[in-house]
Amino acid sequence: MTASLLPPARTATEEALEQATARVGGTDVPVDRVMRPETCPEALLPWLAWALSVDVWDAAWSEDAKRRSIAEAIPLHRTKGTVSSVRRALRGAGYGEATLIENQAARTHDGTLARDGAANRERADHWAEYRLVLSRPVTIRQAAQARAIIAATAPARCHLKLMDFTEVAHLRNGTILRDGANAYGAA
Repeated sequence: MTASLLPPARTATEEALEQATARVGGTDVPVDRVMRPETCPEALLPWLAWALSVDVWDAAWSEDAKRRSIAEAIPLHRTKGTVSSVRRALRGAGYGEATLIENQAARTHDGTLARDGAANRERADHWAEYRLVLSRPVTIRQAAQARAIIAATAPARCHLKLMDFTEVAHLRNGTILRDGANAYGAA
């Protein structure tokens, strides 16, 4: 170890801190490699996510989903609070494309609404409520995680009224247990 840079009147705490951080200089990975999500070693991805303020992180994600989530962190923070930031955050976490519907059921009766069963005659949502439609199946745990991602990126004044996914991972055919781990449509 090189000579200490601490002054002669140092405390025991300062010496312990110097010794604990002395190994940082001995890392074999260059800083420019560690700070990029595409070249960062997998073991250091959680630290990079923390450094770039990734709002929602799950150690169970695939390596690609982790890297995408980190890569989207800075552009996401630039547009945080917008519809595009919610879509970008969900896409980065591996949830695919999402459709946000604002002001549901606030339609006029001027003949532009097709009567195809996609809309009904319910009361219009409050101006601050929105609905989310995911394009891929999710489990109950993934739906909770998607809600956390939405809460971290959506405007604080807006409220998620409904999250829907058009596909489900399992059919009700008696082979899947009803243990709360799987969803059957809306969450």
